[in-house]
Amino acid sequence: MKKLLTLTITALCSLWLLGCNETMDTASSHEVRGNPGRELVMDSIRAHGGTERWYNNGLLQFRWTYHMSDRGPQAIVDTVQTVDPTNLNVMHEVPGKDIRFGMYEGQYWIAPKGSQFAPPVQFWSLTPYYFIGIPFVFNDENAIFERLSESMAFEGKDYTQVKITYTQEAGDSPDDYYVLLIDPETKLTKGGYYIVTNPLVAPNGPGPEKFLSLDNLIDVDGVLLASGHRTFAMQDGQIGEQMRFTEVSGVKFVPSESVDLSIPSPELILE
Repeated sequence: MKKLLTLTITALCSLWLLGCNETMDTASSHEVRGNPGRELVMDSIRAHGGTERWYNNGLLQFRWTYHMSDRGPQAIVDTVQTVDPTNLNVMHEVPGKDIRFGMYEGQYWIAPKGSQFAPPVQFWSLTPYYFIGIPFVFNDENAIFERLSESMAFEGKDYTQVKITYTQEAGDSPDDYYVLLIDPETKLTKGGYYIVTNPLVAPNGPGPEKFLSLDNLIDVDGVLLASGHRTFAMQDGQIGEQMRFTEVSGVKFVPSESVDLSIPSPELILE
């Protein structure tokens, strides 16, 4: 991915990490084998279905309902989104409201003009994609991989850790980092902890680490994706109490020409 999730996720391709059309599957075998962390992430990507399916299955469509329980029962962010994994063009629809927004060729937009959405469109456009797309979103030419020596336990199992940082060319949030927990036997990614540095949502500097689990993997046209997430606080470098959860539904790939991801009108572009 050429730009960071801005998921800080905007960026995890906009955290954000913008996507890389060249897959790491086609990277030189010497380059991959020479870096144990990168090699393990590539193993995990293959275990989840591989980059060929990820980039060639079409547009990814899903509903991501994020319950920020630590902020109260009404603190919910809920959108149906369609995203192109090859270029990260994305369009969101807000259920029950006549609001759409997204990003197209690096420009953010919202319709109708003047509509409001929180968190900021520039942050949220790719945030859900970045989380549902783990580990594929780390197929990023600006990513730096480090396999950590210590494992981390989660729900009674020890996982291998790989830390991912970024070059300064990574986009809106180059100082983000993520640490993936990868099953040493199956190579499936169980989750990861991260910090958010995007000034749109962290104006006073990086927020505390959080851990996001990948729960109940489902097979979507040969790609294994989480059908739910739980978010945990991190305490003294360990996974603490659950603070949030995400419902993921309607996950599918649709033909590339079936959804128009372009900006409906130039006047809708956000500055």
